[in-house]
Amino acid sequence: MQTTVILSVKNQPHLIPYPPATGENSGHPGFVPLKGKPEAVEAIPAVHESEALKQALVKINGSNTPFITVACKQVLNNHAGRFWTRGYLEFALNYVELAKDSPNYFLLFEQFTKYVIDSKFNIPVDFNFELHAATFSKAAAEGHTACVWITTAEFPNEDGALKTWNQSIGFLAEFLGCYEKLDLPAIYEG
Repeated sequence: MQTTVILSVKNQPHLIPYPPATGENSGHPGFVPLKGKPEAVEAIPAVHESEALKQALVKINGSNTPFITVACKQVLNNHAGRFWTRGYLEFALNYVELAKDSPNYFLLFEQFTKYVIDSKFNIPVDFNFELHAATFSKAAAEGHTACVWITTAEFPNEDGALKTWNQSIGFLAEFLGCYEKLDLPAIYEG
């Protein structure tokens, strides 16, 4: 099997919402609440170069899902005539009651691994789930996020690397989009 799924836990807690990046040429708006606001996705700089990432953000932040996205990025890399794409999509369960318990994210990781196998998703890509501690200041609560790093294999051209990454981010969004909104108090309404 070419696709690998990895889980790690990072001790790098962060605050949500996080502020805009400062400095010359940063252009990063900080956290943008997208829950139920597909038109707001345009405020995310990373989507201007990736239609697949844009569609993933719209799907995951749909009013009918239990998730919110926190951050994302995609970069096409090359070295010595070889190309690969690496990027991430960070998301959280949109309910303090669920986001605070890390086993809920471990269960998602386990279900995603099964989804990869059952779907016969077998392209040269790694999905690395990183569990992060987070403070959701809007809800005055501690919890977690999952940052999924997607890294393709190396290709002899840009098209192969980009196509593989786009398929992979779409696959992740399809998986997360299958979950339905719950009847719990939400951190972000939408």
